[in-house]
Amino acid sequence: MIKTDILIIGAGPTGLFAVFEAGLLKLKCHLIDALPQAGGQCAEIYPKKPIYDIPGFPEVLAGDLVDNLMEQIKSFQPGFTLGERAETIEKLEDGSFVVTTNKGTKHNAPVVAIAG
Repeated sequence: MIKTDILIIGAGPTGLFAVFEAGLLKLKCHLIDALPQAGGQCAEIYPKKPIYDIPGFPEVLAGDLVDNLMEQIKSFQPGFTLGERAETIEKLEDGSFVVTTNKGTKHNAPVVAIAG
């Protein structure tokens, strides 16, 4: 079983930025995503599409945004379960959660964030 401080379902830009914010608080994160790579639709569908609504960037390519986010979170060493879909969530007696993927991988954390 994978144990972490915060389990993030969704490894797109929102999930990746959540890792950064949690890392500043010294919290360890693990991300689950159904896609085979981090970055969500920005990486999978349109990495060359310009995005115009990212603070501090008048324009940035979706793929570059993902690359920058991955670089930004590198020092926090998040874990990834990619190519697996979160299927069930169970609350334990101690208040923590167990999330199981479609491939049977189990994750335990006191906090689950859905970054969709």
